[in-house]
Amino acid sequence: MKMRSDKSVNNYIDISDSSNYEDYSNSDPTSSFRKISLCYFVVQPFEMLTKHARFKELCLENDNPEVHYIEGILQYFLHQDTHKGLFHIRHSVTLNNTNGMYLYGLLMLAIDHYQKEKLSTSYNCWESVKNSLSSIPAIMKNRYYENMVNLKPKRQCDLDNMTEVCKCCYYFKRLNQFVEFAINQE
Repeated sequence: MKMRSDKSVNNYIDISDSSNYEDYSNSDPTSSFRKISLCYFVVQPFEMLTKHARFKELCLENDNPEVHYIEGILQYFLHQDTHKGLFHIRHSVTLNNTNGMYLYGLLMLAIDHYQKEKLSTSYNCWESVKNSLSSIPAIMKNRYYENMVNLKPKRQCDLDNMTEVCKCCYYFKRLNQFVEFAINQE
């Protein structure tokens, strides 16, 4: 007879009779709540709202990246609090949560809250970056060139004309500028 459900939280936590709990007496609970994996709750975020609310609060207090992602989902989609939801998802991004990065980007696109780069803005940023890097020897890496080649558009674009860009050639042209700059710095 199967004692635990496949979706049980205990399937993700090793609880055995041979554990020596004294080994953990000096561990920092702050670090534990910050680093604990919440992969079960990432796929079942509602569980943190209903059955594990106190655990969620402890993880939030200790800046666990996954719990900020979960809290963001709960606030944004369940409670329909856009401000709080985006705050927590964005905070998960600052803590390097990959799911948070992806969801935050999607939500920014979905609510039309992203920077629509004008060519002049892009040009000004490039000039600023180039000035910053001009006094630092840039090292050309093979992967820069390889990625640039992979981004080369399949359709016919004037690859030498930086004033005319389309969605097919924009990233290629920007990376091409950087690669040429790096090559000339060597």
